[in-house]
Amino acid sequence: MADLQLAPIILDASCLLNLYTCGRLKEIAETLPEPLVVSEYVLERETLFVTYKESEQAEEQKKTVDISPLVSAGLIKVISINSEEEQETFVDLATELDDGEAITVSLAEHRGCQVATDDRKALKVISERASLHATSTLELVKRWAELRNVSREETRSVLSLIWTYASYYPGERDPLYSWWRNMMSE
Repeated sequence: MADLQLAPIILDASCLLNLYTCGRLKEIAETLPEPLVVSEYVLERETLFVTYKESEQAEEQKKTVDISPLVSAGLIKVISINSEEEQETFVDLATELDDGEAITVSLAEHRGCQVATDDRKALKVISERASLHATSTLELVKRWAELRNVSREETRSVLSLIWTYASYYPGERDPLYSWWRNMMSE
């Protein structure tokens, strides 16, 4: 595998949506030294929209997820399965994982990418494959905040947006749970 520090990071649907909802996906993509990648399947079938409310009393609304400006700017690359080996690995993984995670893990394994996921099943499968490394929404946000020297208040705001609009709340076993709790406390 390529140097892990520079290996592309392929985002699964949950990580893509989490980062999209915080409104800082462009900044994160510009800041991280690793290129960001997403599978065409995840982009076209699993991340079509996010739901949100303007206020507690407001009706839920849907917002279309559009990362095309980031793709056009070269900040995120869209890839697809294009070999028999990738397809075979995807089919094998699809017996354990949802299709989006299975495609993401297959592409990562064959192309030397890291996998950005918060999915427990996917994390378990990745941990069993020596060639793969997983990262998470919290790791990506934390690295962005550190590299950009983002204030605690701004970091908390980003994490709050992810919690509110993507319903992402890390489990207590998450390695960065304490960091998240600290950031979310007043």
